[in-house]
Amino acid sequence: MATSVQITAGDQRSVVQLVSQGVVWPIVMAVLFLAAILVSFRWTDIGFEPFQIASTLRLMWLPLLYLITFSGIVIVLGLPPLQKLVFIVINTIFVGISEEVMFRGILFSGLRSRFRFWPSIWLSCGLFGLIHVLNAVQTGNWTASTLQAIAAFQTGLILMALRVRTGSLYPVIMLHAVWDCLPLLIATHVANGVNQDQPLPAYAYLAPLFVTPNFLYALYLLRAKGLAKVRHVESRCGLLGRGA
Repeated sequence: MATSVQITAGDQRSVVQLVSQGVVWPIVMAVLFLAAILVSFRWTDIGFEPFQIASTLRLMWLPLLYLITFSGIVIVLGLPPLQKLVFIVINTIFVGISEEVMFRGILFSGLRSRFRFWPSIWLSCGLFGLIHVLNAVQTGNWTASTLQAIAAFQTGLILMALRVRTGSLYPVIMLHAVWDCLPLLIATHVANGVNQDQPLPAYAYLAPLFVTPNFLYALYLLRAKGLAKVRHVESRCGLLGRGA
């Protein structure tokens, strides 16, 4: 989904059409499937933990700056028609839930039971980026999807850092949903008057640099000194139990 700003006009149009014209039922079914798995296997330690709002907001200051910027653009451009708005909000909420539960919840917890901390981080973020290459199956643009995958890998690391530092999936689910929603609201305006076959513009190759500050901030959050502040998570969630 739109974990990074869409790179080409064609990609914008196809994704906006998908999420603004109705509920994307495969995403809803994915959430229901994950819920059934969690209940069936009684996986209660993947990150559905309470979190401190004030400290979480302080940790999220940089992603929040992005969201404030996106919100300003939405205010300037205006909201799409109500029906499109509702569908975009619903679909991005389900995307946030499904991808965070899968990648920062089930997958990361499973990897932590077998691998050390950093290999688990890189594997989960790498797989999160890799699935975005599959957007090319829908759009037919492998170059754009690869660039999106790089951006998604970087975005995945900031989501992972916040998940580890807060000890909870709830903040990253909310951040992920809003991070997807706002650019899609912007894209409803950008994509309306474009040619879906428009070639990839030169500036698109720099698009992954847009989220690089988040990536660097994530590394800062995951430094040894930062992790030392959340050692209580080890006993609660098992995130740091096998060392770094």
